[in-house]
Amino acid sequence: MKNIFIAGVARSGKSTLAKKLKEDKEYNHIPLDYFTSSLKHNFPQTNIVSNVVINEESSKNLSLLLSRVIEIMNNQEEKFIIDSAHILPQDIIKYLDKDKWDIYFVGYPNIPAEEKLAIIRKYDSEFDWTFKKSDEELLDILEQLIHLSKKIEEECKRYGITFIDTSNDISAAIKNIK
Repeated sequence: MKNIFIAGVARSGKSTLAKKLKEDKEYNHIPLDYFTSSLKHNFPQTNIVSNVVINEESSKNLSLLLSRVIEIMNNQEEKFIIDSAHILPQDIIKYLDKDKWDIYFVGYPNIPAEEKLAIIRKYDSEFDWTFKKSDEELLDILEQLIHLSKKIEEECKRYGITFIDTSNDISAAIKNIK
């Protein structure tokens, strides 16, 4: 059993994937985005931000911060799932040993923004950040996230990382993951 790192764009199914992977095995789940938000507000000098669209400088800094945590986790008997919407493949690949970590990136590169918006609105709750956005605001963000999903998918190919395309059906895409 390996540790698991899950990352990708917002509203792509990272939490759903983490829940599925925890079903049969005992993992400690660490949603890194909680810490990202805290770092942004309490330690702005780190240049780590919790924007919806991944910031490249923030990704580098957050990956470096996480590198020491990863070293510690590598030597523990218990296993962990870390998920984040703020890290790019090019930054985290430097710190994850593929013999000790399964790495998944999730995104939706193959769906029009309008269709993704409809899916999000279907499942939106008052606790989701998307609930508070107008359709116009969200469409602009989704266009950026679709573009970023394409970039992440290409990076995953370059680094031999598993990319899960959740463009149309998150549950079906995640169902076949080991």
